Amino acid sequence: MRLPVDTTQVTVLAIGTPRPVFEFGTENPKLGLDGSPVFKVPVLLLGTNERTDPTATITVGGDLSQVKSGVTLRCQNLTVSTWTLRDGNGRERSGVTLRADRIEVEVKQTR
Repeated sequence: MRLPVDTTQVTVLAIGTPRPVFEFGTENPKLGLDGSPVFKVPVLLLGTNERTDPTATITVGGDLSQVKSGVTLRCQNLTVSTWTLRDGNGRERSGVTLRADRIEVEVKQTR
């Protein structure tokens, strides 16, 4: 299940550098539908009204050369999806994944 995330009420702050995603069991970079490499970007979500601002990782493809720790990000079509898998011992694991079609560094307007 994929659900859209309304990012108008939160600030997405990069807290690390993007890390490449690799095909399972290989060192081959994972590619998105458009053929661009896929990355995981560690972020802090500010303004969620939680006691502590949550950290998360957003999976996204494309050119992320401008994404550095400390910059504010704008996410296009951010969604959250649930997943469940069974490991080799038969134990079930589950979680959520944040994905975006695109991430851009938000440019602050100066006066």
